[in-house]
Amino acid sequence: MSTYREIHGKAVKSLDTDPSAETDAGQIWYNTSSNTFKSIVNTSAWSSGAPLITARGNMATGGTQTATFAAGGGNPTKQNKTEEYNGSGWASGGDLNTTRSYLAGCGTVPTGLAFGGFDGAADAATEEYNGTAWTSSPNSMGTARYALQGAGTQTAALAFGGTPPALTATEKYDGTSWTAGNAMGTARRYFAGFGIQTAAIAAASGPPAIATVESYDGTNWTAVNSMNTARMSLAGAGTTTSGVVFGGGPPASTATETWDGTNWSTSPATLATGRWHIGGSGTGTAAVGFGGRNPAFTGATEEWNNSANVITAAAWSAGGAAPTGTAGSAYAGTKETGQMWGGDTGTGPWPTASFEYNGSTWTSSGSIPTAHNGQGRAGISAPAVLAFGHSQPGTNTETWEGDGSSWTTQNALNTGRGFYGTGCGPQTAAVGVGGNTSAGAAPGVSNAHENYDGTNWTSKTVFPTSNDWVASVGTQTALFAFAGFPYTGNSWDGSSWTAAPSNSLGIPNYFGGSGGASATSAYMFGGYFPPSWANTIYTEHYDGTAWATQPNMATAKGNFGGNGASSNGLFAGSSYPNVTGTEEFSTGTAAINVKTLTQG
Repeated sequence: MSTYREIHGKAVKSLDTDPSAETDAGQIWYNTSSNTFKSIVNTSAWSSGAPLITARGNMATGGTQTATFAAGGGNPTKQNKTEEYNGSGWASGGDLNTTRSYLAGCGTVPTGLAFGGFDGAADAATEEYNGTAWTSSPNSMGTARYALQGAGTQTAALAFGGTPPALTATEKYDGTSWTAGNAMGTARRYFAGFGIQTAAIAAASGPPAIATVESYDGTNWTAVNSMNTARMSLAGAGTTTSGVVFGGGPPASTATETWDGTNWSTSPATLATGRWHIGGSGTGTAAVGFGGRNPAFTGATEEWNNSANVITAAAWSAGGAAPTGTAGSAYAGTKETGQMWGGDTGTGPWPTASFEYNGSTWTSSGSIPTAHNGQGRAGISAPAVLAFGHSQPGTNTETWEGDGSSWTTQNALNTGRGFYGTGCGPQTAAVGVGGNTSAGAAPGVSNAHENYDGTNWTSKTVFPTSNDWVASVGTQTALFAFAGFPYTGNSWDGSSWTAAPSNSLGIPNYFGGSGGASATSAYMFGGYFPPSWANTIYTEHYDGTAWATQPNMATAKGNFGGNGASSNGLFAGSSYPNVTGTEEFSTGTAAINVKTLTQG
């Protein structure tokens, strides 16, 4: 019998801690701390990502799991929108010059290519993307078509198949013009395609749905082993030796199959949302699927990983129920330890009660000196929190030190105003920007900007625009202020204000939650959506340059206490009139999949 050393060229190591690198996959070691043999093994799984800004299907796509684009498409109205995915969320890109659906794409971000499609008739137009804008190529494809597929790069692309009718035509693009290539063996439309210009795969087709597959070597197409499940309008990613296809129909499918260059294998990992007309990009081991319909169009995004890492997606999860549903309450701290106070229950005088949260349950923590609604808040972590302002308006300032019994009145703000749960910084270095200077929610906005040093408030350079309900994240010398009414985005460096992006959804966010790790990592979530003033579920993240979507909250909320001192500690509190449920947000994580080996 061969030994482990003879087979693998190395001995079984004795280690007191487990390895943590993906490159250690397949290695066996003996853990001396647990007295067990262990190994790192590959796993295959889909995990949820942030949704597209605009739900749609039949898009031009290209890129990797962490840098992909989706251009055009339909829902069913034809689109010219482009969105870019950064592995965390979607942000708006430049619009296509020709509005169309059922088009194909390839390339990367920021060098993408889109071609063909349907704009009322079959189209041959070609456009090149530079990460900001699309430029129409003077040379269109030789055959106008839609429901085709593409592979390759912006300067070495391949277009194949399409309709009407179902086509075998193949064309190559060299960055300037298209030339005809040898035809496929089977006419295909509404199918999956992936690879490069000289090595591509065409899989399935319909209607009717088929499972046959062809491989391209740069000159000829050759039939290879068929997929296990016949379907159409699916997506794929990868190369001729390592690929993956997913989704499709009819009916809308969750099925995933992997390709090793010879055979197809049905994966036990399936999409959470079955759909066809889905988009996809990436590699055979790290792909992303997005959009599609089942039967309605969706923006759902999922990431495929076949690796030694176990991926846990970013998500909102239920927290402990609050004592009561309140509007205009303030929340300071994180999802593990926080303080909520004040607000409006809609059924009588404003409450004076405050409550402390420990990550799962709420407990009473005394009463604020005066009943308040719409106070500002600061405090990186409870119990050291700061309350300031008042919706009537007021200059009140109070601190809570977590002594289990009382709030303490401090020196007043210079400008009385309501903040509706916004504000940032630690208790002794807080910031209050903008605010409402009239009773209730009547017009009356402020451009005041004040810093608190633990004793007094000091007026600073005024905010560029008088703004009500403006959120802020950061410190007194590195601040990002956003949202509010009118909607805004501005950065403060300790001496001056600079205009910054507003958001990616184009949806004003009033009375929402906000939080983040710093001025270059900010979150907004929930809030009111005018003109109907309906509560929203949207979540977005700002990375210091641009906004991108994040997973949505489960329950729409507006005018609620929400905060988070770090990117992994967002908290959404209760909301008016009767929403007592709270939610906690955690960013995605990746961990090595270590398995204990047992005899069996």
